[in-house]
Amino acid sequence: MKCTLPIALAIMLLLAAFPASGEMTDYQKGVANGLKIGLFMGEYYGRGQYVSDYAGQYNTYLDQYYQFLWASFGNNQSLINEFMRSPISVKTNPISSSGVLYPDASGRIYGYPAADYYTWIGAVPGTKPQNPSDSLPGV
Repeated sequence: MKCTLPIALAIMLLLAAFPASGEMTDYQKGVANGLKIGLFMGEYYGRGQYVSDYAGQYNTYLDQYYQFLWASFGNNQSLINEFMRSPISVKTNPISSSGVLYPDASGRIYGYPAADYYTWIGAVPGTKPQNPSDSLPGV
């Protein structure tokens, strides 16, 4: 019982000494790099559902991701198939006869809810604003 405390302290000191060196192993570097890339692509995928600029960026990074997959797992087709992802189709919003954009399938215009967008610009599709200056200033 009396030796438990010194042994516990010795173990904690040993465990604290290894991370203090600051060097990562090659495996840890690979995992850290993979996590960074995965989180980065996930962010662009999430934003790309609503904003076409981010969808284009995601598709660009997806090409680089495929090159990495083929370089790393070229001989294992089943593993490559497991990690393959589809690109995001980039669609532009149709414009009404008055020049006001219609919302996309998700009900958004430039990533904003359609009602908010129409409030900001002071217009509704198919109509012309009677007082354009009534819209929010600077918009």
